[in-house]
Amino acid sequence: MPLNELLQRLVSLTPGQKSFLSVYLDLRPNRIGKKLYPVFLKTRLREISSLLPARAAEQSLCNQDIKRIQKYLETELDPAWKGIAIFACAADDLFLPIPMPLFPENDVTLSSIPQLFSLVRHKALYQTHAVVEANSRQARLFLIRLGTLSKQINLSWENKHSTRFGRMGWSLPRFQRHLQEHRKQRGKEIVENVKKLILREKPEYLFLAAEEEMEAELKKQLPASLIKKMVPLSVLDLHAPDHKLLSTAAEVLRAISKEKAETFSKYILEEAEPLGRATSGTEATLSALQNHQIERMVFDARFKATGWGCPGCNSLGIGGVPRSCPYCQATIFPSNLREKILSKAQSQGVDLFFTENFSPLLKAGGVAALLKYKTLKKTTGHYIARREKGYPM
Repeated sequence: MPLNELLQRLVSLTPGQKSFLSVYLDLRPNRIGKKLYPVFLKTRLREISSLLPARAAEQSLCNQDIKRIQKYLETELDPAWKGIAIFACAADDLFLPIPMPLFPENDVTLSSIPQLFSLVRHKALYQTHAVVEANSRQARLFLIRLGTLSKQINLSWENKHSTRFGRMGWSLPRFQRHLQEHRKQRGKEIVENVKKLILREKPEYLFLAAEEEMEAELKKQLPASLIKKMVPLSVLDLHAPDHKLLSTAAEVLRAISKEKAETFSKYILEEAEPLGRATSGTEATLSALQNHQIERMVFDARFKATGWGCPGCNSLGIGGVPRSCPYCQATIFPSNLREKILSKAQSQGVDLFFTENFSPLLKAGGVAALLKYKTLKKTTGHYIARREKGYPM
């Protein structure tokens, strides 16, 4: 299932008097091969369980989630995964483990909504993509989905001719035609397998590492739809192990995502002038989000915000916690606005981008958004709009 579908499932869960366990674990062993996350996880889960009322229904449900998480890690965890995110809520019969393409910071949180920021900030690496390595003797084809290897095909050929064409009594032009015909046939076999392996998966990118002659042949035979998605992959050694080849592709994918996010961030910050079609900073962006005005949003990985949230009308606010919700008078609670803003944006179908320590965006507050239409006047935000329409959906 694509990451966006998994995220929509998580943000569409009905809020209420229930708690979600959000677990992020770095699965790397230390220098002597020992996993470090079990000790952290055991300690943190014990702390969380001790904070719940004894013999309460909430503690019982939480204990069910804890046992399920521990069992999964002991018996079903894929040892090839670098990291994992697990979301569990026994009240909703939810248990969702998701592999992570990069090593996350160990974290376990019990909260009213799934904590998604650490997962979604790497969403670009979850794009379906293919990696092809090809030379005159072999080819390797990989399909990557959800940040992990999904399918692989290996091809190899035996050279039956001698590179010393004189020994075979051939002229140089004849030998060159012979080699060209071999490349053409091998290119055809590669392309046929590429179509079989990845074409129906609609990959976002096709990373290609190939000898110059083989690359030219593949470009002649590949469908135009894949040529548009092709990204050359500079690999010093075409015979590098699979994991190094895939790591190189992941690094390029990350660089592409970073460049796109930074370019988009610059554009938004230019637009976020008076009467522009964008906002920057937590307060203005939150206001636009609650009025369903946002088309695209960019966060920096270091963005943080605190404030309050109302479980009655689902409104959010920054700063100190008022005595009651200004819209429905319900009791409100302190809130991690970073997670709330992300979840609300995801539920509204807003396109999300993420920068990494990008100073122009950080100076603007760490978050900015492109609006669906240009603002006509500056207001104090969503408060005015809500007084006219009632509290938000």
